[in-house]
Amino acid sequence: MATYGNQDYTNFRAVNLRGSTALRFEADTVSGTIKAELSEGIARSWTLPNKSGTFPIMGTFAVQLAAASTNISSTAVTVSGIRAEDAVVVMPNRGVSAGYSFVAAATYQVLLGAEPRNGSILLTFANSAVSTGYTEMVYSYIAVR
Repeated sequence: MATYGNQDYTNFRAVNLRGSTALRFEADTVSGTIKAELSEGIARSWTLPNKSGTFPIMGTFAVQLAAASTNISSTAVTVSGIRAEDAVVVMPNRGVSAGYSFVAAATYQVLLGAEPRNGSILLTFANSAVSTGYTEMVYSYIAVR
């Protein structure tokens, strides 16, 4: 039996969880789930890196940028699981998620920076043409602790 942080753990080897597609971890009032979508019927295997730490979170979000009357503007997007102490990278994706689009420089806003906050990311944009139209862009993000 192994002991980590004053807790005793049984040494399991080759555990087979038949008929299960999720593992649930609980610690006091906090819990998390790892889930696998096995709808294709293909066997899968995962190898975790040989290091300690936490897993990054990543995803996409759409943000609507209103017409701005200043050269610098900011907006916050809600991202569950992110904390102020995280490191975050935000990259624009191609295209838009709705019918909005760029019209020459009249609606172009450039992402200057992204600041992680508890439950959100604050995005700051440069608006050199002082845009006159609305745009909606899709961004990808990755945050690590």
